[in-house]
Amino acid sequence: MGIRHWTIWGLALAGGMLSMVHAQYYEDTMEPAEIGILDIGELRVPAAVYVGNDVCRLCHEATYQHWVGTRHSRAFVPLRSMMAMAMGKEQGVTACCPAKSGKCLSCRATAHDVPAAYRGPGFRMGEGVACERCHGPGGNHVQAMEDPQSGVDGRLPALGKESCTACHYPKKSHEKQQTPPFNFDRAWKKVAHSMAWERPEDQLEPGELGIWHVQVSAPAAQYTGSASCAQCHAAAYEQWQQSAHARASRGLRSEMGVMMGMQEDMNVIGGPVKNGNCLGCHATAHETPAATRAAGFRMREEGVGCEKCHGPGGKHLQAMRDRQPMAALGLKQQPDEASCMACHRRKRSHDGLRRPPFAYPEAWAQIAH
Repeated sequence: MGIRHWTIWGLALAGGMLSMVHAQYYEDTMEPAEIGILDIGELRVPAAVYVGNDVCRLCHEATYQHWVGTRHSRAFVPLRSMMAMAMGKEQGVTACCPAKSGKCLSCRATAHDVPAAYRGPGFRMGEGVACERCHGPGGNHVQAMEDPQSGVDGRLPALGKESCTACHYPKKSHEKQQTPPFNFDRAWKKVAHSMAWERPEDQLEPGELGIWHVQVSAPAAQYTGSASCAQCHAAAYEQWQQSAHARASRGLRSEMGVMMGMQEDMNVIGGPVKNGNCLGCHATAHETPAATRAAGFRMREEGVGCEKCHGPGGKHLQAMRDRQPMAALGLKQQPDEASCMACHRRKRSHDGLRRPPFAYPEAWAQIAH
């Protein structure tokens, strides 16, 4: 499910799960008026959905880590401080506190002034001056990256001095702090992030990807990706593409996946896509060193790929290319009921889905090739 197709229906999932989610992130699913935010006038309708920094982080981990170390990431927090309360009172803030004032939030928060429907399930206003505060809402950008054939314009606006000085200008309310005048050149050096820092996530170690609850293990061969299997096994590949296995990793990024990941024993920074417990059954090779993923391998596009069940295919592929005898093909792992049940067992996190128990014979008939 793409970012643009996230809908409110997911909020009706499992009463117990819903109340738990609202207890943690309720503000981000409510309208500004419901939260009590004042001084914003007419709501702003953005060109796309705000997806949140955790989504940006999927492709821009180095930039995300840099942002975490800046004041932008902590911009929202001081709004609840005693100093902020005093400043708000002096300036006649009409809201209960600066954290509910559109005047203050306009420079210290992101998407506080848009309808709730324009905030994706992973978005959190408490992130302060997040990626999308400067670059604009990322829904179209994510959609274009996930589906290049969609025709969606995923370009993000370029930034310059004007975009910074829109917030960083002398304010009467800040005079008592006696902060030095804003120096754009110096400030820009602190926040600037180059695309040259970034590497595709398939070239990053699990630790660099920020994956929690994962034990890194070195496989016996390289993972080459299901597309390489298709070269000789076109029919099996086509059948896999039509299966739920091929879409397994996408489910972690859906609204339902995000909500399920918010359960107390599952919740980690970054959501299900950064949780090794979830990736263990929804992805392939996330727990391996980057060097063991071949150039054509795509972790996010794989889901439960061929090599999740059959094992890494590097040696097998090489043997086929070298026309070595069958004994040297290097692919001996074959799925069976036990290997399927390793993932298709009952999980408390999935109880809210109310699915029937996994039936191996019926399931095997759907994927056997």
